[in-house]
Amino acid sequence: MELLEESLSWDFDIFKLEEITDYHPLLYLGMEMFRRFDVFATLNIDENVCKAWLAVIEAHYHKSNTYHNSTHAADVMQATGAFITQLANRELVMDRMDEATALIAAAAHDVDHPGRSSAFLSNSNSPLAILYNDLTVLESHHAAITFKLTLGDDKINIFKNLDKETYKSARSTIIDMILATEMTRHFEHLAKFVSVFGSEVEPRELVQTEEETSILMRRMLIKVADVSNPARPMQYCIEWARRIAEEYFMQTDEEKQRHLPIVMPMFDRATCSIPKSQIGFIEFIIQDMMHAWDSFIDMPQLITCMQINYSQWKKYDEQGVNTLADIMAKQPPVGLIKPSNSK
Repeated sequence: MELLEESLSWDFDIFKLEEITDYHPLLYLGMEMFRRFDVFATLNIDENVCKAWLAVIEAHYHKSNTYHNSTHAADVMQATGAFITQLANRELVMDRMDEATALIAAAAHDVDHPGRSSAFLSNSNSPLAILYNDLTVLESHHAAITFKLTLGDDKINIFKNLDKETYKSARSTIIDMILATEMTRHFEHLAKFVSVFGSEVEPRELVQTEEETSILMRRMLIKVADVSNPARPMQYCIEWARRIAEEYFMQTDEEKQRHLPIVMPMFDRATCSIPKSQIGFIEFIIQDMMHAWDSFIDMPQLITCMQINYSQWKKYDEQGVNTLADIMAKQPPVGLIKPSNSK
C-alpha cells in the first residue's frame, strides 16, 4: 500500500511491485488505478467483479515472457494513469468513461501475448496468423481475447451493468486503442496526431470533429504509454531494455532452429549491441513521438529522462559495452536490488 501511494509518479518502481506482489502487479496496481479514477462507479460495478477481472486478465499473460508479461501491462496502465492525471491538470478533458476505457485497454493491451512477433506468427503459419489472415495478428488477438474472457463469465463481466449504447461505445474505444499499439502504423498515427495537435504544423483545412480528435488523442495516449521505457528513469529503462532483448533473442534462436526467416537480425544474442538497438529505437521511433506528446500534455520529465538515457546508451556504445552481460555488470537488474537499497 505504501508503494501504491506513489502509483501516479513517473518514477514509480514497477519492478518492486512485481517482486512484493509475487508477480501479480497488474491485480494490485489495477485495483489502485480503478479506485483513483472512480472506475467502479463509472461502470456501475462491484469492486469484486473488477478484482476478479484483473486476476483473470493477469492470469492470461504469460509469465514465461521476459517482456510481454503482466508487469509490462501494469507498467503501461501506470503510465496511462500518469498521463490522464496530467491531462486533467491541464483541463484537456477526458470524461470518466474515457478514463475507464483507457485504463482497461492498457491493462489488457497485450493479454495472451505468445512472446513472439506477428511476423514470426505469420512466417510459422501459426493458428492465430491464419485466423487473422496475417493482418494485425497480435493486436487483433489481444482485443478479441479481452472480450471473450470478459463476456464469457458473469463473475468478471465488468461491462454487465452498462446500457447497450454505452457498452457499444466502450467496446469500440477499447478495441481501437488496443489496435493502435500495432507498430506498423506508428508513423501514420503520429502524423495524424501532429497534424491536428502539433504546434509546428499548420492545422489541416479539414476540420476534425470532436470525436475524431478524441480518438487520435486516445491512440497516442496508449501508444506513448506502451513504449515509454526509454523515457523512464535510467535504471528502469535499462531493465526494460534487458527484458525486451532477451525475449527477442529467444525469438531469433527459435527462427534459426526452425529455419524460419529472421525477423529481427539485429537481435542475435551472439552479435547484438544492446546500446545500438536502443539508440536506433529512440532516434527512429521515440524522439519525435515524445516531443509531440510532451508539447500536448506538458510533461518535461519525459524528455529529460529520454535524453539522459540516450546519452547513457551512447556512452555504453563508445565504451564497447554491448552485451547483456556487459550492461548487467555496469547496472545490476532492478529486481535484484535489495529492498533496503531502494526507496
